[in-house]
Amino acid sequence: SRDQHFLPLNPENEELFAALGDGVILAKLINDSVPSTIDERVLVKNQNMNMFQKQQNLKLVINSSKGIGCKITNIRPEDIIEGKPHLILGMVWQIVKIGLIADINLQSHPELVRLLQPGEEMADLLKLTPEELLIRWVNYHLHQGGSERRIANFSGDIKDSVVYTILLHQISHGLCDKDALDIVDTTARAEAVLVNSEKLDCRKFVTARDIVKGNPKLNMAFVANLFNNHPALEQLDERELAEYADMLDFDEGGTREERAFRFWLQG
Repeated sequence: SRDQHFLPLNPENEELFAALGDGVILAKLINDSVPSTIDERVLVKNQNMNMFQKQQNLKLVINSSKGIGCKITNIRPEDIIEGKPHLILGMVWQIVKIGLIADINLQSHPELVRLLQPGEEMADLLKLTPEELLIRWVNYHLHQGGSERRIANFSGDIKDSVVYTILLHQISHGLCDKDALDIVDTTARAEAVLVNSEKLDCRKFVTARDIVKGNPKLNMAFVANLFNNHPALEQLDERELAEYADMLDFDEGGTREERAFRFWLQG
């Protein structure tokens, strides 16, 4: 296809910004995050587009990204054509993140009720953001694995790869070993985590350096991808499903606050 000559992109230089300048790859990225958002038949896909055609594509891309939930107020087609890094990277990250967290909720994964803590009600879980649910999911598996470690972020708390080693062991039901815990060098330990993640087909988003540096965005993406592919939470049985049925049947359009309010009414 016409975008193949841009791919794969070299992460070590600036070619990403030129490659996104006509909107086609951005449109495909949006559809990868939220399928069928853009009808690609309406995109101009000529090899040598004029300025008007690029702007036409990019207006559609910007409106569609807002439509899937990206908070972008100050980006214009011209900014993308000119390759303004901070605006483009901010937009790309939001599109990727929306796709990663789309299913991290109780409607898609009713078994997330396993993360309820003593004294909590469903309304408490519904108040949590996808990131907070992910942190709680990691801590649940650390507890299940007999570890005292807990995390409160995707930066400093995961840098030494101990949490990742235990998490991978737990969600893989032992397929991933814990040998990395015996490695002293943190970069080598992080690399061992990534080798283990390959066994689950989840070596994505981070390098060993990103783990050791504690890059919060990339590590959140790594964990979200692990959850999406290997949640490793016991499914609800029929009795539990019946118990939670009304509560889990909420309208997707509702905000977290609205859903929490409905739970409160039903509670």
